[in-house]
Amino acid sequence: MRNVHILRSCQVNDATYFYSSTVSESLTSPASALEPSATPSFPLISCEQERIFFMETILSLLLLVLLVWLLNREFEVSYRLSFYISLLSARDRRKIQNMKNQADWLLQNIIPVHVSDCLRKTSRKAATAMPQEYSENHRDVGIVFASLVNFNELYDESYMGGKEYLRVLNELISDFDEVLERPEFKNVEKIKTIGSTLMAASGMNPFIREENTHPYQHLKELLNFVLELQKSVNDFNQSLIEFDLILRIGFNHGDVTAGVIGTTKLYYDIWGDAVNIASRMESTGVKDKVQVSQKSMEALQEWFDFEKRGEIFVKGKDNMTVYLMTGRKSAAAAATMEGKRNSTAASLATAS
Repeated sequence: MRNVHILRSCQVNDATYFYSSTVSESLTSPASALEPSATPSFPLISCEQERIFFMETILSLLLLVLLVWLLNREFEVSYRLSFYISLLSARDRRKIQNMKNQADWLLQNIIPVHVSDCLRKTSRKAATAMPQEYSENHRDVGIVFASLVNFNELYDESYMGGKEYLRVLNELISDFDEVLERPEFKNVEKIKTIGSTLMAASGMNPFIREENTHPYQHLKELLNFVLELQKSVNDFNQSLIEFDLILRIGFNHGDVTAGVIGTTKLYYDIWGDAVNIASRMESTGVKDKVQVSQKSMEALQEWFDFEKRGEIFVKGKDNMTVYLMTGRKSAAAAATMEGKRNSTAASLATAS
């Protein structure tokens, strides 16, 4: 005898079920009938369930594809937003940097660069945007006042309210500023303009002054700057019709105090007895000439020629001996003066 499994089907409530039945088959009696067992051993999947399972699988795949698309879309939107925000951020950073550069440019045109750097450092240390106090003492600073003594004769408010004459003055002062930007005048600082008078000083920046090869190099640069101012005025007069501007200059050097006044509208200036004497050198000077004190003449005679003018009365100083600069020394004369100075310095060093 052996057991034989037979797959059969039956119809129940319009559903077809498949089941297997087990029958015994006699190995010796071929006539034995194969009868199924009374109940099926286990049910199998119906056609309807197979169709539902198939539809659910398709739907799951579609939902999966939709989910992947939504995630990709979300990533793309996030990337685009991030890229757009980066562009806005870069644009704003450029605007802020441009505004900072403009503010630095304005600040450096109001006060010297080394002073503005000092103010920024102290502001960062104090954790405030307000500039802190600044004052500093300087020794042997050169001061010059250059005044257009006849500009008031040129100025006339009846013509365009005086605007045209202010334009002329602005052009000339702009020429002075262009001269000041030359590298050979790195020791010279423009302090301010008072009406038609320019005030400048040399030796104010300690970092640049340390690089000088001569203790009075900044004074030499300032007097060379004065000569360039005279040349600029002469060139400017070529464009004026039937009128020549006259420049009168006073020069002195000595100890000064520099400082910044105010917190909103910053004002940089220098004070000291040397500044007052330089102003008197200009006010008591000679037209188209550079008048210097005796102290400054002795410091600058190595490079420039002077002629003695005599004694003049200076308010607060009584009579002072003053000199007028006549021009630069020749190269040979300057070399001779430098040799004498070096020999004198060597003699002093040997004696000490």
